[in-house]
Amino acid sequence: MASSGAALSSSGFNNILQLMFNGSDTRSYSTFGIGTGTTTPVTTNTTLESTITGWAGGTANSKAYSTVSFDTINQQATLRGFVTAAEANGVVLTEYADFNTLGTPVLLGRFVATDGPTKTDIVQVSYITVYGRG
Repeated sequence: MASSGAALSSSGFNNILQLMFNGSDTRSYSTFGIGTGTTTPVTTNTTLESTITGWAGGTANSKAYSTVSFDTINQQATLRGFVTAAEANGVVLTEYADFNTLGTPVLLGRFVATDGPTKTDIVQVSYITVYGRG
């Protein structure tokens, strides 16, 4: 059977975004982590290069996004992660990643800024990631 092409429908893609970032399933991406790694991200990354352990309280290495929003017209999901003044102090924040909450979390995207902010108790950091069709 010959094929003349294939396409993912707009409504189908919007549903995928909703499932990926807003589902109650542990496979949905709902948490972010931070670190001090500086190597260039590659598609084979499975975790942060140098995770800041316990920054989100206790032994937690990640925490839930502060907001997740959807733009069904432009087919984008926007994730906002917030590091408060009381969290992760005394380090230069150079990497950020999005994870799901599956038993062993799966990394969706890892982002590196070698000129990241030095975290102190008077600095709060907001990370914004936009995923979508492009």
